[in-house]
Formats: sequence, structure tokens, C-alpha cells
Amino acid sequence: MHGCGNDFILIDEYEYEVVPESRKGEFSRVLCRRRLGIGADGVIFVCKPGSNEYDARMRIFNADGTEAEMSGNGMRCFAKYVYEHGLVHSRRMKIETLSGMIIPEVEECINGKVATIRVFMGKPRFERMDAPLYVNARIGELKLTAINLGNPHAVIIVRSFDALDLDFVGRSIESHPAFPNRTNVDFVVPHPGENEISVRTFERGVGETLSCGTGSTASVLALNELGLINPEAPVTVHTMGGDLRVELKDEGAYLIGPAEEVFVGTLTLSHQL
Repeated sequence: MHGCGNDFILIDEYEYEVVPESRKGEFSRVLCRRRLGIGADGVIFVCKPGSNEYDARMRIFNADGTEAEMSGNGMRCFAKYVYEHGLVHSRRMKIETLSGMIIPEVEECINGKVATIRVFMGKPRFERMDAPLYVNARIGELKLTAINLGNPHAVIIVRSFDALDLDFVGRSIESHPAFPNRTNVDFVVPHPGENEISVRTFERGVGETLSCGTGSTASVLALNELGLINPEAPVTVHTMGGDLRVELKDEGAYLIGPAEEVFVGTLTLSHQL
């Protein structure tokens, strides 16, 4: 499945465990390898919740085998799957994640299939606001906003992507000592007067992805704090994989976008995994 090009291998473990707990990280790392595996940005496991407070539980592993707290694009894929397969019957769901409760809601269905999902992303925690950070000798000092939206993001405003060495800069900031648990890195180009922004994200444990839901939301929240967008109107976020929409309300931020199923297959686990 994918959400604006951010793709995931989704495995249904709602009724029973498919991949042993001790092998989930290595399994994810091997299967996410493009050309050598199925290929994906991450692996999502659909699980039963730990309590009646939730409708289902989402676990997500990055392409490097590390477990992540949450994913905005992944959550839309998750919501589409559990709703279409009858695991959750309500359009508004309470999903358990490592970052707490996330509430996706099916917004639009076309011919019985979920097309658009609206996800309540909650309120952010700002840890650094447009503050200088010395990265390394090659990059020097950059201004960035550090924000936690269930998972960590560093938002950097740039004039354009043309001269940006995204992989080097992203990797340098991802593992910077200022972020002991590593961080996702979002590069943002504002579109003055249009309430639109363009975002490219270097995801922690993955690299650059075609889209990042939490990164898009974090970017809008950061630019709102800096007075660069109109919070009274929806903000369109242009990513390489497609457009997302972010709405800011008193109770927090909402991420709206599509989710698509690409294919269904059967995999036989080998003892090497």
C-alpha cells in the first residue's frame, strides 16, 4: 500500500502472529530492500489492541529494521485496510501506536473503497524554534525548528530544492548529537500568499521518501508558528508523491490524503530471516 508514494508492506496479525517478535526488525529490513526484497519504506503490522480503549493497534518498522512511533501516511493505509477488511466497523477509529492514541477517520469512499482518510495528528511539542544548529564543517550552521508530533522532526526552510544535497544534509542532521534518538528532517519551500508549501523529507531509518505525512504536518505547524501560513484555511502540501492537506484547529492538526492498495501477495518465511 502507499500514501502519496510513501509505500508500506502491510501484514495482518490481527488474529495470530505471523512474524515472530524476535524477527520483526530483521524481517522488515530484508523485505524493504528494493530490487532484493519486496521493496518498501517500511512494514506495518495490523494487531489487536492492548485494551478495549482502542479499535486496533498499528506497529510500524522502518526500512532499517528499527521500530517507529507512528506514520501519518502509514496510518491512512492502516485505516483503509482495517475498515475495508471489516476489522473495524466505525469510520472514526481509535488506533493504538507507540506514540499513543491516533484517530483516523474515513472521509470518502468510492465504489465501496476508501479513497480519503482524515487523521487527527494531535498537538505538537516544540523543542527548538527557528534556532541555529552547527551541523558539521561542510554544512556549517543551519536554522531549524525541532518538533515532536509523536515522532521527532527537524524542519528547515529553504528557498528551493535545486542546490540542496538532501541526502548528505538529511543524514547529517538525522544523526546529529542534538537528536540522541535521531530525527526525521523536513526541507520546506513556502509559497508566499498561496497557503501552499512544498516539502521533501529525509526519514529517519529510511532516507528520502516520496512523501511523509507527519513531516508534512510538522512543516505546516512550524511555518504557522513562524507566521508564514494562514492557519484559518487548509494548507496544501506538495510532495514528490502527490498533494496532502493539513488543517489546523484548536484541538490540534489534521492530515487529509489518499491511501492506495498496490498489490496483494503471499510470502513464505525462510529460516534465514
